Amino acid sequence: MSRPAPLPERSRLVPVEGGRIYLVDRGPVQGELPPLVLLHGLLVTHYSFRRIIDPLAARRRVIAIDLPGCGESDRPPPHAAGDYSLTWLAGRVSEALGELGVERYDLLAHSFGGAVAIQLVTTVPVLARRLVLVDPVAFTMELPLEGRMALLPRLGPLLFTQLYRRADLHRYLGKVFSTPELLDEDAVDVYWDRLARRGGREAAYAMLLQMSRLDGLRERIARVELPTVVVWGDRDGLMPVETGEQLVELLPDAELRVVEGCGHAVAEERPEALCELIEDLLGPVPA
Repeated sequence: MSRPAPLPERSRLVPVEGGRIYLVDRGPVQGELPPLVLLHGLLVTHYSFRRIIDPLAARRRVIAIDLPGCGESDRPPPHAAGDYSLTWLAGRVSEALGELGVERYDLLAHSFGGAVAIQLVTTVPVLARRLVLVDPVAFTMELPLEGRMALLPRLGPLLFTQLYRRADLHRYLGKVFSTPELLDEDAVDVYWDRLARRGGREAAYAMLLQMSRLDGLRERIARVELPTVVVWGDRDGLMPVETGEQLVELLPDAELRVVEGCGHAVAEERPEALCELIEDLLGPVPA
């Protein structure tokens, strides 16, 4: 039996305010379903979706974005990037989609990308059709010890932007997975390579500061008008399932789906389960 032909990939750098956004654009441009846009979390890149992009792109267009300051996207200094605020990040994502001519889409966002997604859909709500939030950071969260140390005045910026190393990233990602043995060393290499590039740690630190100041996002959560599914790993060691339950109570039209045997990184630990959920949740809207 012959192997299927590889899916066409349209990777590119898209110009936006303050630089360029890198994205991987796969699957049919025209189709029954709207494009699915993917937004990743802190300290990683679109590569965190590598196990779900191809299966999903078999039926629909999938656009996986490197957030500004991350991955292959440009990394402007924080003072030139609105301190990487949610407003600034969401604005650049919206610009990139506009450059692609995407007028209607479904949106899946993980972790810190979830905060960006909430900002985006409450700023330009008419463009998004449905929203999937995977273990999203929607509230100011209790950071692990390393995160709290990074927020210390003077010492924190030094620790994160000058002294942070691959071993530190590896230790953090090990806590993200419910089964540390599933952590892909090649993925750690990819994430570290992008983070260690000039301006990468400074951008990530600015986003970490934003993640520690999410109190204002609660008001926006109540304004999310589109149907939303919150997906949570039952073994998430960063944020318990109860956080997802709290979020669903605040969202006007939402349901919670729990993925068993999984930590914070559902797309990497249980990609098949997440793909099945997406196919079930984001199929054609009944007439």
